[in-house]
Amino acid sequence: MKGEILYKILNSLDDAVLDQFDFTSAFLKAGYGATGGKINYEFSKLQDKRISKQLEKEKILKFKNYLAKLKNSGLISENESKQIYLSEKGKKKLKKFKNSPLSNKEDYKKKVGKSAVIISYDIPIAFNRERNILRDILQILGFDLIHKSVWIGKVLLPERFVSDLNRLGILDYVEILEVTKNGTFKSKN
Repeated sequence: MKGEILYKILNSLDDAVLDQFDFTSAFLKAGYGATGGKINYEFSKLQDKRISKQLEKEKILKFKNYLAKLKNSGLISENESKQIYLSEKGKKKLKKFKNSPLSNKEDYKKKVGKSAVIISYDIPIAFNRERNILRDILQILGFDLIHKSVWIGKVLLPERFVSDLNRLGILDYVEILEVTKNGTFKSKN
């Protein structure tokens, strides 16, 4: 049909604003005899590729900005060869992380227990960071939040759980209860 290529171009551009380079590449890659769907398919592949590259560039830029932030805060340093390494301040921060209760999450693997355990706490505002650590640990262990600061789960608590609470300075604010007997309410089944 006379004007078929013109029709395909105009049809592909209908209600759209397209990048001219990508559209040209897609049209040529699809071939002159291709359908509008094939052209759109090739165009979307090119656009996806371009978007992926852009996202990768953005990730690299964000990471470089983060490294710059670490340099400015004194946690990492750079030598003449542009190689980075931990500063003394960075080494101290790393040591602090390693001593954190959440540094070794392997110790906090979910293990199913025979009876329900209820953990309740009333931790003062001054211990916000520690409260957040406790919440993270409870989630890792598989506890479910049933009320603002009350968690329940059929979970075996790891040996180091209580010592970590003590090290965080919040042991006095946490109550741990194990339900060993059924209550007076009986199920209908």
